[in-house]
Order: sequence, then structure tokens, then C-alpha cells
Amino acid sequence: MTTLAFVVTERRWPRWRLRWREAALIVLGALTVALLAQVRLPLPFTPVPLTGQTLGVLLVGALLGARRGALSLALYLGLGLVGWPVFAGGGAGPGHLTGATGGYLLGFVAAAWVVGRLSERGLE
Repeated sequence: MTTLAFVVTERRWPRWRLRWREAALIVLGALTVALLAQVRLPLPFTPVPLTGQTLGVLLVGALLGARRGALSLALYLGLGLVGWPVFAGGGAGPGHLTGATGGYLLGFVAAAWVVGRLSERGLE
């Protein structure tokens, strides 16, 4: 199971213990998706905006692998659930997970896992 992120961090941070490195990658992945979520294009025919977070989900999954990618997106959802403004347009709170965009947000964890799994297997 080799992913690009593990190879890059192994060269950059060889003295870090594995758990700290894993935790840092998971947090960085969640923050990447949170930043890309702020890129938002509202569509007039649907309540679901077009955002950069979809790109972030796929990048995090591909770079971190299935397990770390899914954990990173679970952390992202957890941050939004407790009130951090990480969702599209600075949104936060449980209403986003139960509203019109809730299915998309919950599906991000599965999407990161699937893309990460494909990345681990070498499928591009």
C-alpha cells in the first residue's frame, strides 16, 4: 500500500513517528477539503451549489489512500458538525448533514475511500 503522500512525507519527515505523520496527513486532508469548499458557484435550478470540495475529496482520496482519505473526510464532517465553518460558503452545523446537501457530504467519505482504494491498486 504505497500512495504518493506516504512517499513524499517519508522523504520530508523521516524522523516523525508513523502515528504523528498519519495524523498530520489526515488533518491536512480535512483542511484541504475545507479550503476548496469555499470555492462555490451557486446554480439557479438546484439548492446544491457547485463547489471545489468535490475536487478536494478526490485529491485527498488519491493522495492519502483509502483509510487515511476516509478518515480525513470523516474529520471534515466532524468539524462541520461541531460548528466549524468548513462546508460550502462557510456553512456549519448539523443542518447541513440533514438538509439538501447531506447526502453529498456523507457520500464524500465513501468517495474518498473508493478513490483511495483505486489509487492504492495503481488504477489511475
